[in-house]
Amino acid sequence: MISGASRGSGIGDALAKHLLKAENDLVRSIAARGLGSADLAGQIRELVAVSAGGRTDRPIYHVHCNPDAAIGDESGARARWWTLFEAEFGLTEQAYCGVEHVKHGRSHEHRVYGLVRPSGKVVDLAWDYPRREKCSRIVEFEFGLRPVASKHARSIERRLRREGRSDVADWLVASGATTASRPIAALTPVERLQQERTDVPLDDVRRAALAAWRASDDAAGFVAALRARGLDLTEGRKGPVIVDGSGASHLATRVLGAASRRHDGERIPAAAVRARLAGHTPENLHDRSRHRPSPRRAGAPAHRDPGGAGAPARDGGGIGIRRPGGGAGRPDGGGGGRHGRGTGPALDRLKALPPGAGFSLRCRLHGLDPRLERHCDAVDRARAAAARIEERNMREQERAWALWGLTDIWGLPLR
Repeated sequence: MISGASRGSGIGDALAKHLLKAENDLVRSIAARGLGSADLAGQIRELVAVSAGGRTDRPIYHVHCNPDAAIGDESGARARWWTLFEAEFGLTEQAYCGVEHVKHGRSHEHRVYGLVRPSGKVVDLAWDYPRREKCSRIVEFEFGLRPVASKHARSIERRLRREGRSDVADWLVASGATTASRPIAALTPVERLQQERTDVPLDDVRRAALAAWRASDDAAGFVAALRARGLDLTEGRKGPVIVDGSGASHLATRVLGAASRRHDGERIPAAAVRARLAGHTPENLHDRSRHRPSPRRAGAPAHRDPGGAGAPARDGGGIGIRRPGGGAGRPDGGGGGRHGRGTGPALDRLKALPPGAGFSLRCRLHGLDPRLERHCDAVDRARAAAARIEERNMREQERAWALWGLTDIWGLPLR
């Protein structure tokens, strides 16, 4: 049994369009529970509306279940899996909707659950992946299959014994699943989407990056070897990234680690990658983003102001900005900054202000109250107001309990 899940806000019709797209041989809507809308998009909107009072901005849980090809009774296996799944997460009374897909003669099912209970509490999804894996192992055992390889096999086995399913736990141990090497996916979901979007196989990028790593001894040699193979190196938010031919970036430590683990059986530590590239600062790295215009969606207007936000960089590499005088200037770098420009340009611009603007700025600066006592008093007042609000809410809650008993998120009695 294979399952997958994702959690989201459910706002818009993107999920409904995804579930109803025509890439499958057949798409059938399943009977919804606790919902009155006739179509899937309306049902998901209804789930979002019902969840409005919960303390979460992601009240929608999309789950799919795909029976193993060796199972003849697909519908029976799916029904058993959903029963175990709802009992595991306490979803037996939660509203849901969904579809059944038929593809290449096999069927699988998608369901969309609302996570906010009538009381306003949100369903606990902690450790949802191994918990769903546990349900799959039970179905595989009951339908006479071998267990699917899982890196959570040992924790699942311990959980099954605590819950009194020693028969399934013994079956897991006898199959060797608890002692086998943990499987590692070739691509993460994000990497798979990026590969589909750019049409550049990630495995080719990994293989070329590993070859460049082996052919070099230092940072400069590594950059040269990458460029000889159609790749490049630039600075990213989390460290150096490798840029492929489409312009997509891949974290260097992750690419080299995955490539070495797959081809050599031993992973290149991220610390080793960072140590080799430590001498290469962002100025030394070839930042292709400075020489490539910013991408924009089809149909979006082009940037008309060469000095406005989002304008392409000048030859010097700075970001174009607009000064009050109208010309384009370079950023100050935030003090010393990594570019070493310091505060000189900012001070020069302050000194160059016209007399009227300078007088207005001085008046505004002198009007600021630097006294700490004033701010402390404001904080105390805010805390007192919060305490009063909390006290009033407690009184209202006690009154509701005294008059009606337990109420839902809209104040209606539950019994």
